[in-house]
Amino acid sequence: DQYRATDIVIQESGKLKLVFVPNGHNEKKEFEVFNFTGAGGVALSMYNTDESIHAFAEASMNTAYQKKWPLYLSTKNTILKKYDG
Repeated sequence: DQYRATDIVIQESGKLKLVFVPNGHNEKKEFEVFNFTGAGGVALSMYNTDESIHAFAEASMNTAYQKKWPLYLSTKNTILKKYDG
């Protein structure tokens, strides 16, 4: 959800990691995102749920159908590599 995104300013060198801790018995998943060197930079974390993605698609299709509008699918997401899969 882009409105609940979390961003931080990095002011020193160090590793940025993404960690997911499941509620069940599975082990946590940890990914190194970037290794900041020098003065640092900025970082951003976002998410979306399957339910939200499906609801948006359904609402888009229903609106187009009711208004008799054409509906086009356009995807270009070079940042979220797993999203279009």
